[in-house]
Amino acid sequence: MASAQIQCTKCGAASAEAREACAKCGGKNARVCGACGNQNSVSKNFCDKCGRPIGDLGPVAPPPKTVLPGSPAADIPVTMVRRASEPPPAPMPISKPAVPPGIPAPAPSAAQRLHEPGSTSGLDDLWAVPATQHVCDDEVSQPRFARLRQALNVLAAIVGVTGAAYGVWYLRESRRPEVMVPKLAAEYLDALRAHDYTRAYGMFSATAQKYCTEAEFRASRDETSWTWSGLRLVHQEPGAVLLAYDLQAAGSPPRTDHLLFTLEGDRWTRPYNWTLMRAVEAAFEKGDPEKGLILAQAAGTVNPRDPMAWGYLCEAAYYRKSPVDTAMRCAKALELAETYPSSLSLKSLYHLHAILADTYHHALGKRDLALDQFAQMLAFPNISPADQCQILLARSQLYSEISRPGEALADLDRGSQLCSDPQDQAFINQFRATLNAPE
Repeated sequence: MASAQIQCTKCGAASAEAREACAKCGGKNARVCGACGNQNSVSKNFCDKCGRPIGDLGPVAPPPKTVLPGSPAADIPVTMVRRASEPPPAPMPISKPAVPPGIPAPAPSAAQRLHEPGSTSGLDDLWAVPATQHVCDDEVSQPRFARLRQALNVLAAIVGVTGAAYGVWYLRESRRPEVMVPKLAAEYLDALRAHDYTRAYGMFSATAQKYCTEAEFRASRDETSWTWSGLRLVHQEPGAVLLAYDLQAAGSPPRTDHLLFTLEGDRWTRPYNWTLMRAVEAAFEKGDPEKGLILAQAAGTVNPRDPMAWGYLCEAAYYRKSPVDTAMRCAKALELAETYPSSLSLKSLYHLHAILADTYHHALGKRDLALDQFAQMLAFPNISPADQCQILLARSQLYSEISRPGEALADLDRGSQLCSDPQDQAFINQFRATLNAPE
């Protein structure tokens, strides 16, 4: 029968009597099996580990010798094949808290029994292969997933910012006048060609619709079939875009026509004033400049960039003997005519220069400006000898007034060759005598 020993689990002191508490430190005693060294309860008569009787107290066999890692075992030949991998060093024993007397101690864990005297551990078996430790995938996969999610968030942010920037750019590009207005002009021309006058009238400015009803607009159109092509932008300024296109009407040679769009508020519209301009022409033809002036003012309100409307305003002011308004309106008409097309012929433009020259010379006393107008009139193409005669005679008088007799005589000499009217020849001779010119 194997003997057992009463031993304190705290201080390790041996006791001859089977007492629950250590007489030395008060710690809990255990009945240590003499065969396997297992610590059992003091009241136990059989070992919990090996099952041998431990009722008799006596000397306890020393625990089996533990071979230190790295030292050769006595029972293994030197020529033995290489040893198994050495296990990691055993952790330090953990001290157990004291248990009050009278309370049974909990059964030791496997880790505790591993380091107790007499226990058989993996260190005693040099052939034992260490168990493969399980690696938790969560610790690896979770940071990897977090990095992936972070990368996706960054990518989504970049895509979002890029998309927003493209949207802003596209909106700005699509609202640029040189992009938007040609599209509107194409829609307007297609509506006219399809006789969809309601749609075309809807593109008029609010001011144009005020002076022209849809019925009047329909009445001003004819039913001749036509096509258009080659729409292009020819002039742009703040608030206005002028386009040209090729017009081919049935039975007529192709010609170039123009469309003007102006900005009204935040909307590009057609400043249509053609019906008003026809009424202005009719008023002046009937000798009613007052009515013509009122209608011309309305036409200029609808389209402030219409040279013809300003030309009629110039004539109306000239008839009313208002030199300041005459000069301003004639100059405006001539300035606009350099950029915007109109129904003003070369003869009409020449007439505006003549009104302006006469106003500067006689009404406003601006002789230098009058001389400039005379020079522009003489530069007109295909000007008749009779017209040249009148310009030269008027300019010779102006040169005389500003004490430039030599230039006055030069104009009289040229006029004598161009003037065919006897009265003009008589004026030339009389004026030469006034200037004391030699015969």
